[in-house]
Parts: sequence; C-alpha cells; structure tokens
Amino acid sequence: MAGTGWKSLLSRLRGDGRPAADREIDDEVIFHLEMEAHEYRRQGLTSEEAERKARMNFGATQRFVEECRDERKGNHLDMLIQDIRYALRALSKNWGFAATAVLTLALGIGANTAIFSIIYGVLLRPLPYQHGERLVLLKQAAPGVRIANAQASIPELYDYREQASSFDELVEYHTMFFILLGNDEPQRIQTGVVSDNFFDTLGVAPLMGRTFVAGEDDLDSEAVLVLSHDYWQTAHGANPDIVGQAFEINTRPHTVVGVLPPIPQFPNEVDVYMPTSACPFRANAERNMAGNRNAFRNLFVFGRLQDGTTVDRADAEIASVASRFEADFPDDYPAEMNLTAGVVDLKQELTRNARPILLMLLATAGLVLLIACANVANLSLARVMRREQEVAVRAALGASRGRLIRQLLTESTVLAMIGGGLGLVFAYVGLDMLAEFAGRYTPRAATVAIDGWVLAFTLLISFATGLVFWHLPRTARHARPRRRHQGGSPLDSSRRVAAAPRVDRRAGGLVIHSADRCRSDSAQPHAVASHRPGL
Repeated sequence: MAGTGWKSLLSRLRGDGRPAADREIDDEVIFHLEMEAHEYRRQGLTSEEAERKARMNFGATQRFVEECRDERKGNHLDMLIQDIRYALRALSKNWGFAATAVLTLALGIGANTAIFSIIYGVLLRPLPYQHGERLVLLKQAAPGVRIANAQASIPELYDYREQASSFDELVEYHTMFFILLGNDEPQRIQTGVVSDNFFDTLGVAPLMGRTFVAGEDDLDSEAVLVLSHDYWQTAHGANPDIVGQAFEINTRPHTVVGVLPPIPQFPNEVDVYMPTSACPFRANAERNMAGNRNAFRNLFVFGRLQDGTTVDRADAEIASVASRFEADFPDDYPAEMNLTAGVVDLKQELTRNARPILLMLLATAGLVLLIACANVANLSLARVMRREQEVAVRAALGASRGRLIRQLLTESTVLAMIGGGLGLVFAYVGLDMLAEFAGRYTPRAATVAIDGWVLAFTLLISFATGLVFWHLPRTARHARPRRRHQGGSPLDSSRRVAAAPRVDRRAGGLVIHSADRCRSDSAQPHAVASHRPGL
C-alpha cells in the first residue's frame, strides 16, 4: 500500500473534470513510482524512506507530466498534418471524383455564401450611424381616406417636437431635383433637403469641411451645400479644394461647406444636401403654413430616442400627440380622415420589403446545398465501397476504428474546404448581381460586401458540409441489408481480416505512424499488448 506521500501526489496530479488522457498520464507516473518504491521496500527500507528515494530518483513529477502532455499535443498536430497529407494524396489519385465533388460543393456553398452576404449586409449589419439602434422613423396613416403612408406636414413636425419627450432630436428629410450651374455643363442633381441638425442626429462626421450648424435652416439664411462622397468623386474629380466653392441653384449662390464620408445614405442616395431654408418650395410652405396644416405634406421625420427609451414608449407618445389633432384642428383633420401616427425602428423599416424575399432565397440556397451534399454522398459511398480492402488492410496493421474514421472524416473535410474556397470565388463573382436585385427592395443593399463575418460563415458551412456528406455514406452503408459474409461497414470487414490479437486501445495510437513501423508492431502484437503505454 502506498503511504500518505502517494496520496498528496495524487491530490496534486489529479483533479475533478480532467480529461481522460491526462488521468492516464497521472496513473502512469504513480505506477512507476509505486514499482520503484516497492523495490526499495524489498531491500529493507521503510515505506517513508522507499517513497522518498523513489521520488528523488524519478525527479520532478509535475514537470515530467507537463512534458508528456506537450509531447502528446505535438503528436496530435503531427497526426492531423499526416491525415491531411494522406487525404490530399488519396484525392489526387482519384482526381475525377475529387473534381466532381469539389465543383458540386462549390456551387452549393457559393450560393449560400452569396445569399448570406446579402442577409448579413441587409438584415443583420448594424446601421452605419452612431447610436443606430436608437434611430426611428415616424409614420402617419389616414385609413379613413385610404392613405397608408401620410407623410408629415411642417406644423405636425413642430407639434411632435414640442409635445413628445421621448426623443433627443426629431429631424426632417425630403428630396427634390434641381439644376446646378457652375461646372462646365448644367447638372441635374438629386438633393436632400434636411434640418440643420440632421447629420448630428445620425452621428455622421464629414470627410472634409463641416456639416450644417444651428440656424442654417432659418428663413433667409445663407445657402450652403454638403456634397455626398460619390458625387464629389464623379462630378468634381475628388477635388480637395471643393470646400468654399460656390454654385448656382435656383438663381441663388450656394457655397459648399463639406463633403460626406463614403457611407450608405438612407433612405435615398442623393448628390447634395441643403438646409430647409435653401429650398424655395420648403421655405414658401413655411411662410404660408398658418393657413393650411396639410400643405407641403411630404416630409420624412427621423428621430433619435433618448437613452433608455423604448420604441413602444415613443410610439405610444406620438400616437397620443396625433390623436389630439382632430379635436384641436377640426377643419384640417375631418373625422373621416382618422389620422394615426407612431414610430418604427429605422433598421426594420428599411428592410421590411426585402426580409421575406431574402429569407426565401436563403431557404432555397440551403436546399441547393443539401442536394449537393446528397450527390457527393452518393459518389463517396461508391468510393468507400471500393476502398473496403484498403481499410481492412490498415486495420490489420493495427489502426483503430477511431483512427480510420478520423482519416475518412479528414478526407471529407478537405474536400469541403476546397469546395468552400472555390465557392467563395463564385460568391464574389455573383455578389454584384444579387446586390442589385436586393436594391430593388431596400437601400441597405449598398452595405453588402464579403467581410470577416461572411468568411467565417463560409468556413463554418464548409466544415458542416464535410461532416454531412461524410456521415451520409456511413448511414447508407449501415442501412444496407447485410449479406451472410459481409458486415455493415468497411470497419466491420476490417475486424474480420485482422488476424492479429486486439491491441490495447491506448497503445493503438502509437501504431501505424509509418508503413515500416506498422509492419514491425504487427509482427509482435503480444509484445505490444503486454506493456502499459509508455510516457
């Protein structure tokens, strides 16, 4: 029996929840120490002296255990590299099967990668604005007169600003076309007419110059412009001196004060932005708005919620403000109009039309990949059946069932990874076409790109595909009716061919590292099985 010294050593080496491989190393250390201490006790030493001398001869046990673990980890890496090399050699010898499988998988994985890039760019990617999760869109409707989207008027915007407390800011936006003079030729430009704090609300910093400042949307203020990045590059050749130049719009000079960075513009892509005071139609409507609250009803209203305020709370508050319009202004809001209002999350609103179509495309791409896996699985099944003798020979040389399964899994994974790489190329080629299609339903299609998340998805789906078409042939193989002299799988037949006695499972990993060593170990099976695994 071992003394208290062994118990303290066990408490240091062992621990709850440790891997079985680590416990085997710990058991082996204790076994060697016990054998050496037993030999000293036979020579007449006491138990304490025998244990102390055995430990002195053995050296630092913890360092020895760590070295064994490091060596085992290195062996795992070497075995993985060996499996990958063997898989590549096996596939190169059967290049017809490999090329067919890779091309089939590439089409399936490429379709899923392209669709996922659209899904992520449109539905999952955060808005490219500061505090984008707090941005909302105010929506009005008049179901009594069958108007599903009644945009806000100028007096309604001012009422919402004064009576709603759930927002940091409420800003307006609408688009118009104007003729710009001052270049070589007149240009018809699409213009975003916005509040002076529009860019501050979205959290957009300019690339050059500045954006609008407080007071620039007051009537009779100086007319200024902010150029979009695309328009600055295409129409002005990315002129670094553009800030400060003046152009004529509507017989009035407009000075460029800034250029935006290359970010997507929501809800529309425009060429330039101007404050509300610079738009003659918007300015005239404000001067005359006291006579009719429904005049110039074409404003989009964006809001940024206060920190901690929910969309539901803001929605209820806006609905409450709108419900008072009919009582306060009965001439402008007849009862049959039944005006209602609320807010919706901006990101959800921008993707509302595209969501069902994109999800349907994702389901279709998943079905295509499943069909591709089934086709490759059929090819793999025929190939595995032709390799039964090879598997049986390797088993006879000492390869364990787990070792053989790992090798076949490695081949499937290598095939899938190669197919995934080629599929990524296919996805990149077809991405612009898909983005153009998605752009019909949402302006967020401008954010679609192949980035790190898409690459991670491709890697994950490639690995999962390898598992699927590796598992399908094994399932089909076991489902076949068993013949009288044939087992359910190549691994079963390998057991019958192997005439050598069973090798200890822990020692099996030491066998079949090379053809010569396999022959050497299989020639002395009893010697291998009779020893505990070495350290």
